[in-house]
Amino acid sequence: MAAEAWRPGRAALSIAAGALVVASGVLAAGGFAEADPRNAATAATAAAATAAADTQTLPFPVGYSRWTHIKSGLINPGHAAYARFGGLHHIYANATALDGYRSGRFADGSVLVYDLFEATDKGDATIDQGPRRHIDVMVKDSARFAATGGWGYAEFAAGERRDRLRTAQRDGCAACHASQKDNDQVFSRWREDSALEPAPAQQD
Repeated sequence: MAAEAWRPGRAALSIAAGALVVASGVLAAGGFAEADPRNAATAATAAAATAAADTQTLPFPVGYSRWTHIKSGLINPGHAAYARFGGLHHIYANATALDGYRSGRFADGSVLVYDLFEATDKGDATIDQGPRRHIDVMVKDSARFAATGGWGYAEFAAGERRDRLRTAQRDGCAACHASQKDNDQVFSRWREDSALEPAPAQQD
């Protein structure tokens, strides 16, 4: 998953599979019966340990809405990716990533953000931006993320600041983005009719 990986691929399948595994685990443990507090405590401890051991997590991109806006798009019902990425999305790039859009090669330190919202039909032939669904992030670090094409991937649920992806899901994002290897794993493109200006100074 990725920052703008709205296209269907292994990322969506990996997340769906992960949800199925979690749901199956709950049912197998008797999810509708009264839970044993000791089991709950053990599960919480294991989850915390798993999160702590995941060295691929990324921080929330504070201030990204003040970066350069690259493009917006709308994914409507009927699209194969609608369940996962349906709605109105905006893509933002930090200053380092702008040179990547121009050259097709993104330097370490490039950050892309895919900000997804529900699309609200107002009933008067207009579509408005609704509640946020989630935020996807791509960060270029060739050494740290060598196994996934030099990019790290993260996803933040609406209102959350903790990366919720796990290794298998990130691998799915990377596999999907690999189809764009000629553009350094990035789906969105530089528009020649756009005069992108440098992003303002980033403040965290």
